[in-house]
Amino acid sequence: MKSTTTLPQPWRPVQAVAAASAAVAALCATGALAQTTTPSTVSIYGFLKTDVEHVRASGGGAPTLSANRLSNNLSVLGFRSREDLGGGTSIWAQFETNVRVDNGEGPWGGRNTAIGLSTTAGQIVLGQWEAPLRFVSVYAIDPFTAGIFASNSIMGNGFATGANGVSPTSFDRRQPNLLQYWSPNWNGFEFRLAYAMREERSDDKNPGMLGALATYKNGPLYAAWGYEQHRSYFYGGSNDDAHRIAAAYSFGPTRVRGSFERLSYEPERGQSLTRNAWQIAVSHQFTPQHEVMASYVRAQSPKGNTTKALGGIGIPGTDAKAQQISLGYTYHLSKRTDLWAAYTKITNGATSNYNLSANSISGMKPGQDPSGMGLGVTHRF
Repeated sequence: MKSTTTLPQPWRPVQAVAAASAAVAALCATGALAQTTTPSTVSIYGFLKTDVEHVRASGGGAPTLSANRLSNNLSVLGFRSREDLGGGTSIWAQFETNVRVDNGEGPWGGRNTAIGLSTTAGQIVLGQWEAPLRFVSVYAIDPFTAGIFASNSIMGNGFATGANGVSPTSFDRRQPNLLQYWSPNWNGFEFRLAYAMREERSDDKNPGMLGALATYKNGPLYAAWGYEQHRSYFYGGSNDDAHRIAAAYSFGPTRVRGSFERLSYEPERGQSLTRNAWQIAVSHQFTPQHEVMASYVRAQSPKGNTTKALGGIGIPGTDAKAQQISLGYTYHLSKRTDLWAAYTKITNGATSNYNLSANSISGMKPGQDPSGMGLGVTHRF
């Protein structure tokens, strides 16, 4: 059944531009914009993360697939600049790109790349960035964060970088043409609002995205809620949305984590699909050098009347559930360098087709169960 939660309608483009202009004016009014003699600061940052993997997909009545490979795990190179304009106001810019450690290739500027105006009233951010919903759980809840061992094999129904209407099944997105507001920290509370400018209009649809995030951090406690709405991603007037909640708490060196999401789609006129999924995870640091982690993700069979699969989600009314177990160990050589080992396995239902995240197994069929193990190294700078 379609979620009955009543939510605001998406902004119209003119309203969005007007609201953005008003927000910028209000932010500028909070601090003097006069130039100062303080020079800009520029920094280079990133990390390289790669591993030797063995991956396999079996079952489902299809031929077994397997491969040994050297895999890049979403390595990053970034440049940041910040200039203090005085009166609590500053301007910052970030350029971030993928780095393919395994073969040396990678598109420039394919990750979080934007310019931001920061004041005591918050920040306006313009550029390509991860949607707010992603921050509910990917970094705070999942101890594996990214790569084949991560929970976004299932949570969010797969990761995508794409404009409005591109990869319409994904609720784990990095979105171009994104206008955002990030609030200051108020006694541990922060929130974000995001609007993807509707630049993909065609004769039959005008796709757009809205996102929101609220977080609370207080010592060992973390809690968050996120929402994302896609309008006209499948057809003109379609409405798809996602809710996600998460919480984490530390007991000394042990951190317990959990999240829950509901994804709802209208893939065709008169058709719907809703799917729930959840994750529980734990990490424990025995010593400053030795850390272990574990994650369990479960997707329930979807409900609805659509007759086709959506991304990894199988067909309602069939065996379309799935689960993922991931285990890992990290040896911290220093604050910047880790050696690690990890294992993951996804068990798909007969019509579900959740694949390994980031570095998927090519040619996998519905009902097959992908798995992988790896030995890797991470270096941050």
